[in-house]
Amino acid sequence: MSGVDAENIREHFQQFIHYSSHSKSRRSFLQLLWLLCVWLVWNERNNRLFNNTEIPIEQLLEKFKYHTLWWLKANKTTFVYGSQSWWSNPLYCLGIDRCYFVIIPL
Repeated sequence: MSGVDAENIREHFQQFIHYSSHSKSRRSFLQLLWLLCVWLVWNERNNRLFNNTEIPIEQLLEKFKYHTLWWLKANKTTFVYGSQSWWSNPLYCLGIDRCYFVIIPL
């Protein structure tokens, strides 16, 4: 797997989607996950710049997990996993056995 420049958001998005899945429904869901992650990082950036507040990266990750679980429960009535399962193994809950992710540093 080749890396991408973290500064190039388009390449990062394409690599995330390309290496994640070939199924259209999984790819669509992973696109939403990626966009949620970018949105949360953007909000954190704005809070740091304009409100002079900062939350730890661990809390940002918890926010991401909470938002994704909330979205899944609201939009997929067949999603039977609870927060414990989702927190410990989200890929299993999604039926994804292998997935490659590239993390953008804050």
